[in-house]
Amino acid sequence: MASVNSRFLSGLNDIQLAAVLHDEGPCAVFAGPGSGKTRVVTLRAARIASQGIPLLVTTFTTEAAHEMEARLNGMLSVGEMKLITVSTLHALCLRVLKAELPAFKLLTDPHQQRSLADLAGARDIEGGSKAFLSQVSLAKNMGSTHKSYKPDDSGGDREFARTWRAYEKVKAERGLFDFDDLILAVRDLFAGNEQVRSRYANEFKFIIVDECQDMNGPQFAITLSLGRDHRNVMLVGDLDQSLYAFRGADATTFRAFANHPTTRVFELSHNYRSTQSIMQFADSLIRQDTNRHPLPFQATRDEGLPVRWLRLNDADDEAEETAQEILSLHNAGMPFSDIAVLFRVNAQSEAFERIFAAHEIPFASKQDGDFYARREVQGLITYLQYLAPDEHTQTAYADEWLLALLNVPDRKIHRDVPQQLIHVAQLRGRRVREILSDFPAPDLRSFKGIKLLADQLAQLEAAVPQCTNAGHVIAKVRSITGYDRWIQHDPRGVREQEDDDRIVNIARVEEAASHYNTAADYLKAVRMVRDAKQKRRKDRRAHKQLDEVTLVTGHGAKGLEWKVVFAVGWSEFILPHRKAVNYDEERRIAYVIATRARDRLYVSSIDRWNDAITAPSRFLTDLNLVSALPPPRDSANTPAEQPNSLLGGLFD
Repeated sequence: MASVNSRFLSGLNDIQLAAVLHDEGPCAVFAGPGSGKTRVVTLRAARIASQGIPLLVTTFTTEAAHEMEARLNGMLSVGEMKLITVSTLHALCLRVLKAELPAFKLLTDPHQQRSLADLAGARDIEGGSKAFLSQVSLAKNMGSTHKSYKPDDSGGDREFARTWRAYEKVKAERGLFDFDDLILAVRDLFAGNEQVRSRYANEFKFIIVDECQDMNGPQFAITLSLGRDHRNVMLVGDLDQSLYAFRGADATTFRAFANHPTTRVFELSHNYRSTQSIMQFADSLIRQDTNRHPLPFQATRDEGLPVRWLRLNDADDEAEETAQEILSLHNAGMPFSDIAVLFRVNAQSEAFERIFAAHEIPFASKQDGDFYARREVQGLITYLQYLAPDEHTQTAYADEWLLALLNVPDRKIHRDVPQQLIHVAQLRGRRVREILSDFPAPDLRSFKGIKLLADQLAQLEAAVPQCTNAGHVIAKVRSITGYDRWIQHDPRGVREQEDDDRIVNIARVEEAASHYNTAADYLKAVRMVRDAKQKRRKDRRAHKQLDEVTLVTGHGAKGLEWKVVFAVGWSEFILPHRKAVNYDEERRIAYVIATRARDRLYVSSIDRWNDAITAPSRFLTDLNLVSALPPPRDSANTPAEQPNSLLGGLFD
């Protein structure tokens, strides 16, 4: 098989070149960080297409698919590009199902999904609709359907199974599929209809799977069934960067595929990204995981600056120290865009956004939305707005904020009451706060709710003058109103995303506010963050090239790199996460964070996280930063794995 234009192959090392030139048959590529994995995948795909052979390249994210297509467009003609399908597996399955099944609609609205779950009775089971939908998603990612799921003997699991069946019935009546259904439906379609499977398998003579360490069993089943006839399947991944076990990621199939005697294995162990100091740190970190595939590191750059570790008091001190170092680097000529702050949980971004805004450090926050707009956070901010004197009028207890608090927490006050309150207050020539005690409520529940609100506001108004900082004010709000109980049981405003711990977010606001003498001071800091974000949104709409520090989680940083990385919050309860059950995966998150850095890596720990005293992360214990690199892997000493049933169709 001839190769793509030889100029694209220049600069490849021997292993990279061998992987690109691999012809027919199964192969596995173990690709360490900064090893040129994307280049190898792109060049092999381009080489195959340049020979007029159709192939499929699957990526983990839509963004990665677009990036891959852009790279290939720079190498191939329009005709050659038509031979390559670059797609996520979900997008591929959606195409298959649209062609093979009666009309259906994709369920993409999380609010609608929760409503359907509530109709099926999920509101009444432990954890409510949020916990129910998470459990359903995990079960599907593990390969179960509502028909095949076998509950254990516990009453809770039997109730979950009954509710799941009811939920799927509600969806079926409306012709709805969710994203997890796409994978399971195509898996079952291929398994039960050989004619359909064969038709789609014949579309692609080669298959390349990128980031396969994060695929689950059903996804592997689809991929391997497509490659069953020709066996020209290349799996590319790094088990040290497998971060999605909590979503059912299946690392055993990748290992079993690589260990099969007919599979050609390539190990991309040269690191072209990071300095030796950074790679030695990362190597010492990941070698604490004794269950990993031992990939030998070979750093190609010079030693560079040593990894710096700081131990600080709390999140604000950490953000302040980081801000000062970033300003120093920027003043020395480094663009802000070459710098990233990487953290474990989204709530950590709050301190950095606030401190960076105060120092006028531009930043791009890549986590989900505006921290201060989250339902649980916005409620507390609204209480502060009500209790703090307005900066212009110097008066507190403004009606607009009081009206926003009527059902925060939920007091069962009728939705028509706000307008009625305004009307009565205007007729009497008084403020809304002054008429609460004798307002003619339209129903008994609203009457009780307004009386409760008036009592709680009176307690808060009496307590605020004795508060020594804004954090104390928030503590009073939480205590007097029963705010935490409401947040824990309120199903609205919940986003289905990792680490969306609403109580942690509340605690983060209280801890952050404790650094400000008054509620007005803290609100001013919050306003600076929002003003900075609004300005950047306008600049982006004007297509301005922005120079910004990146703020993102370790999960969101996969596949990215920066000259300088600040790895923050390496403390117990944060990294590893306080709810962690798989510490190997938490260590891999730390490893991914560390290996995003090219030139400088700063690691910091804090002694206090919200309302908890913390210690430096266990992952920093006994790190030997100058340890020798591990010896090359001896395949003869690789532990044997149990047979993997997913491989049967490919290798039998």
